[in-house]
Parts: sequence; C-alpha cells; structure tokens
Amino acid sequence: MSSEREEAAPTFPTWKARLQAADDSQREEEESRFLQILKTLGTPMIEGPEINFVYHGPDAKQVELTGEFNQWAPHGQAIPMERLDGTGFFYHTLQLNQPARLEYKFIVDGQWQRDPFCPNQVDNGLGDSNSYFVVGEFDEPPELQWLSEIPHGTVEEFDFKSQVLANTRRVYVYLPPAYDHDRERRFGALYVHDGGEYLERAKLVNVLDNLIAKGDIPELAAVMVDPVNRMSEYWANDRYLEFLTDELLPEIDARYRTLTDRKARGVMGASLGGLISVYAALLRPDLFSVVGGQSSALMIEEEKLAELVTATNRASFRFY
Repeated sequence: MSSEREEAAPTFPTWKARLQAADDSQREEEESRFLQILKTLGTPMIEGPEINFVYHGPDAKQVELTGEFNQWAPHGQAIPMERLDGTGFFYHTLQLNQPARLEYKFIVDGQWQRDPFCPNQVDNGLGDSNSYFVVGEFDEPPELQWLSEIPHGTVEEFDFKSQVLANTRRVYVYLPPAYDHDRERRFGALYVHDGGEYLERAKLVNVLDNLIAKGDIPELAAVMVDPVNRMSEYWANDRYLEFLTDELLPEIDARYRTLTDRKARGVMGASLGGLISVYAALLRPDLFSVVGGQSSALMIEEEKLAELVTATNRASFRFY
C-alpha cells in the first residue's frame, strides 16, 4: 500500500492494481489478503458513485451480474464480469449517481446465487433470497411505515375452495377503518395477486392505511389472494380467470359490503401477477376498470395481449 490510509481502508482500484502487479511468487499471498478484506468489509465495495462487485471462484468459467438495475437479465443476457488475470476474482463496476437500494445476484456458470460476501440479504418471495446494497441517504418510502396516530384497517382471512381449479387457497381481506363504523356504506375493492407477499413483504396494509389517512385514495377493501400453482395460474390462464371472476368475486361481494360496479373494482399484481391482472382487466372489462402492474411479465404473452389491447376500448380503463 502507498499509505496507512489505504492499508486501513483499501479501495478496489488499489487492490486491483496490487493483484495485477504481483508476480507468481506474490500473487497467492495477495489473493489471500484481498479475500480476507472482502470477508471482513463485505461487498459490493462502494466508493463514491462506483459500485464494485467482486466474486471469488477459481474454478468458475463464467460469472455474470444481474439485478434490479438490468431488469434481472437472465443467463446469457446479464452483465458479464471480467476475470482479474491470473486470479480467481471476477469483477464489474457500476456507476450510480443517486440514492438507491438495489437487489442483485451472480450467475456462476449458469447457476444463480447470492453474493457470498454481501451481509445484506432479503427474501425474494420465490423461496430464496437476494443480496442487496444501499447507496447514499436512501429513505424507506414513508407510506410503508406503521403510524400509531392514524386510523387503521383490519385484516380477515379465510380458506377458499375453488370448484373450477379443484384446489384451496388462502385469501386475506383488508377492511378500511370506516368499515365497522359506517355499516350502511359499501366500499370499492382491489384484488391483489400474490396476496400473502403483498401483505408481508410489501406492507400493503400500512400503505393503504397511510394513503387513506392522507386522502390520497378513497377507503376501499383489498382482497389479497394467494396462488396455489403460481406459474400455471398466472400465465394468462383462462381457468384461473374463471375462478377469479365467477367464484371469488361473488363470494367477496356476498361476505362483505363491497360495491359491484366495475368503476369501484380494480386488480393488480407484480411480475406474473401483473400479467394475469392485465389479462383479467382486458378480458373482463365489465368487472374491472382499474388495473395495476408492477414489473409485469407482459413479454410472456405479448402477442395475445397486443391483440386484446387493440380490440379493447382503452378509454374505459385506468392502467398503472
């Protein structure tokens, strides 16, 4: 190192230069020291706007980087990481000039895995977890917070058996603060796919409580529906749509004081949940007037969806 400061807080360019300059007799020792630094300080190495991702895999042939910054590009389309010549290290540097919290993974010889040196992990809702990093003064959106000083809704849950799909799933129903206080009033309903995920990971109850309290949205019910066979049900599946529209909607309208007018009913979801939500709204405009999709997997059935969009009166919808 050229200074005591570099020894105490080594930068990635410093280590990269040292490893590249090391001869065969020094390289093993330098690799070992850098590996210990990664284990101690964690990764990625964030130095100003530069986010340095480092993977150590002497036997790896190819390492790629994927995450929210490249729409989770798959193997073969993700960002290739460069091997540091003569070592087992792979690296890539991203430039970020604004506060952010971003999730990512490595793809090592085609296999997805977390960053083993990153101390930050989060459940990804798919039975696994992702690594993540935070840059700058990133603040969690305020609507995710639970605030004691505002009115709160309640959540009921029940198991619903579908005759159409021959299975049973969990349904969670958020009822707004006014539901129990004004028993003559009926409320709009938002149907949410991957319901348990929105309830736990997206803190949907907090979001609804806060937005209602601020007057940003009217008081409404949210019907959070769990999948059973997510991949098949949400893949623009007509049988699932039949379950949703012909079985679950009537059950909710019978159990709760929900408005049956299409103008008071919406449907939403993320990824495949966004796909089935858009599909439901396009095929059943008599039931839904609002549809929301977060990172919707529309590319899966893009031709079918394009035909539906062309044939549908889009002026009657609100898409988010």
